[in-house]
Amino acid sequence: RWDAMTPVERERVVENYRRWQAMPEERRAVIKQRHERFSALPLAEKQALRERWKRFQKLTPDQRERLRERFRNFEKLPPERREKFLRERREQRVEQRQELQELRVERQERRAEKRKDRRR
Repeated sequence: RWDAMTPVERERVVENYRRWQAMPEERRAVIKQRHERFSALPLAEKQALRERWKRFQKLTPDQRERLRERFRNFEKLPPERREKFLRERREQRVEQRQELQELRVERQERRAEKRKDRRR
């Protein structure tokens, strides 16, 4: 694989290796664990995480920091409160999806009605 890399890619690999070597062992262990968890995910979940990462990268530094702070606050919640929050959030998303689906159906019905009117 090394031979197939461009000089820029090779330099990136070497720089990443240097950073890896400079890291404390505890940090490396955390990264290895996260990599193993990510690798074990189904392809669809990996793709969803990649998309979220891309959206995160597009945020301004201030927006990213606010998001990180919200996550830190979430992590501080007791497990029961976290579960309650997540359950409520899932319910909200289900409701939003249902509302969107109803709007789509209504729009399709209006279009079908317009087509009927044009044919008359």
